Amino acid sequence: MRHARFDVAYLSIEQVNLPLKAAYLLVADTDDAVDPQWELLAYALDEAPLGQRTYRIDLTTLDGREMGGDAFLVRSVDGVHVLRGAGPLDGVDPTELR
Repeated sequence: MRHARFDVAYLSIEQVNLPLKAAYLLVADTDDAVDPQWELLAYALDEAPLGQRTYRIDLTTLDGREMGGDAFLVRSVDGVHVLRGAGPLDGVDPTELR
């Protein structure tokens, strides 16, 4: 399994900026997968929960890379949101995963 972790500087969900304490994007690829799998863990300043559904997320990493895709909400508790990719992730080349 090849993988990478990206530290997130800015995150928007459905084109609405989500002020963050911290956020991390984890991307993993296996030989039998069509697209890399990915998951976003976000610690928001606002503790309001997100509703259970699929969202469009767009993010900028600390080094300025822009990434985005559709993700479904796994859980949202006390401002901690976990979203899992529901399709391809724009901005990541599978060959860069280690």
